[in-house]
Amino acid sequence: MKTALQAALIDVGGTLWPNSWPLRQTDGAGRLARVRASLPDLSEAQAHAIVTDLSNTTRETHGGAPNPPDYTRVGADILVADCLQRHQVNPDSSAVARVRRAMAIPVADRIRPLPGAIELLAQVNELGLRCIIASNTYWRDADSYWEDFRLLGMADHVDAIVTSVDAGHLKPHPAVFELAMRAAGAEAQSCVYIGNKEDNDITPALALGMRTILVHPDDPLPTSSRAHAVAPDLWACAEALKAMLGEP
Repeated sequence: MKTALQAALIDVGGTLWPNSWPLRQTDGAGRLARVRASLPDLSEAQAHAIVTDLSNTTRETHGGAPNPPDYTRVGADILVADCLQRHQVNPDSSAVARVRRAMAIPVADRIRPLPGAIELLAQVNELGLRCIIASNTYWRDADSYWEDFRLLGMADHVDAIVTSVDAGHLKPHPAVFELAMRAAGAEAQSCVYIGNKEDNDITPALALGMRTILVHPDDPLPTSSRAHAVAPDLWACAEALKAMLGEP
């Protein structure tokens, strides 16, 4: 007999908003201004060197390469700490966190939630489930994401946010899912994971014993999936979630 669902754990990129957002020529200047504001004692030359160094390092380290078999990575905090040290800035934990968050350019002025995203989150609330965001990110921790969700008008429907930065590993590593379950206060059997990637979302969630919905509003139609339900858009995903709960 299935355990009653208590929480929906939901991916972001490709699920609630587009897989990517447009890069802008002003991004570098924006990061420079944010880094200088985060560490006011930096000279402009120091701040420029740090932003350039971090941008180049992350392109070299995470330039679209697949996750290695053990799903390890060089964490953003480690990269920031090493960078600050190279530029003669004390890499204490507060400075590292402030610079990492400064590198996370706000997205609310360049993207909009995918159609049906806010309605899906509202449906999760209406069904009495806890709504937990569980997403792969690079610079963004939960605090950064909360700001994005507030500016996009999505925060009111969310109970907790966890990211790969907070977990210390990228999905499909189980650490992200386990942190999300702790935030939900629920066991795997009481969670449904909603995401757009078979390898990163569905397979690891199934391995932990979760129910799953593969949704592809910003991706091609999948040729196959092991998910309990497959939905072409977020309205269909909301219906699949209702059916999973036995709701009419």
